[in-house]
Amino acid sequence: MPPIPKSPRPRATSYDVATAAGVAQSTVSRCFQPDSNISEETRAHVLTVADRLGYTPNSLARSLITRRSNVIAVLVTRYTLHGTPNLLYTLGDELALAGQHMILLPVDDDSGVEQALRGLSGYPLDGLIACAVMRRADIERLAARGVPVLFFNRQSSSPHADSVSTDHGVAARQLARDMAAAGRRDFVCLAGPASSPVGRERIKGFTAGLRDAGLGAPRVLDGGFSYDQARAVFFEAMRDGAPPDAVFCANDQMAMGVIDVCRHQLDWPVPSQLMVAGFDDVPESARPPYQLTTIRQPIETMARRAVELLRARRQQPGRTAQAERYPGELVVRGSAL
Repeated sequence: MPPIPKSPRPRATSYDVATAAGVAQSTVSRCFQPDSNISEETRAHVLTVADRLGYTPNSLARSLITRRSNVIAVLVTRYTLHGTPNLLYTLGDELALAGQHMILLPVDDDSGVEQALRGLSGYPLDGLIACAVMRRADIERLAARGVPVLFFNRQSSSPHADSVSTDHGVAARQLARDMAAAGRRDFVCLAGPASSPVGRERIKGFTAGLRDAGLGAPRVLDGGFSYDQARAVFFEAMRDGAPPDAVFCANDQMAMGVIDVCRHQLDWPVPSQLMVAGFDDVPESARPPYQLTTIRQPIETMARRAVELLRARRQQPGRTAQAERYPGELVVRGSAL
């Protein structure tokens, strides 16, 4: 018969540490605050005792006293999770530098935001970064609880929320002009989901750029922001016809799918017969099989600014909302231009 496992030792409290260390309970709390006015000798002694007893401060209890949890929720759709995961790493790094922790709140798409937010109602958040669309009523509700909201690559008309975003439409518009100037005339676009405001803005901007060049509207296919869906849709649309001159994809994942179809299924040379360009500049786009021409988002700059604006909103809840847009950068590689 296997031995009965011992019951876990009760979690040590600050009172236990104070008793064992021979100090006041308030001294224990101050020893875990880096900026507290306490001697290093006392701090070292108390921390040694705390480590021996297995004591760690209760962050939730402390947040009830300080009204600060140092926790920021990041609301993100699966398209962003799959398509630009480096965005989350960058946001996490910037939050960590500011002494804050990130909790991830994933949703399938923008339609799932309301339900996801209901599950957050009991958490003491210091802020929320939304990479998804939110109802104005939800923003106001969070603001009333003292939780500032910042939109990342989304826009809001609420006076209580700031935003940072790439200027998707302007960048896509200039890319279309450049591809037309390179002699391309027959264009196909692969769009993201109809519910994605970022995808719509990119396709709208690209179409406007073709119009600037005196060309007609492109043929638009639904690539769903997905490598697999883009491959299937593009192959089905192209297998019995002549190739277009160029393809613009509203993200890099779809563009890489199109390149693979051209090279491995249709035998269409890229870029001599057909140019392919994307948007985002994910790490895979620079790899030798793709060498994708794309638009780079200034993610590091935007993430840093997002954390700054969120802090400013927390300190001054009534400040005027700021909507900052940053230019995308054309990165020319081997697939176009």
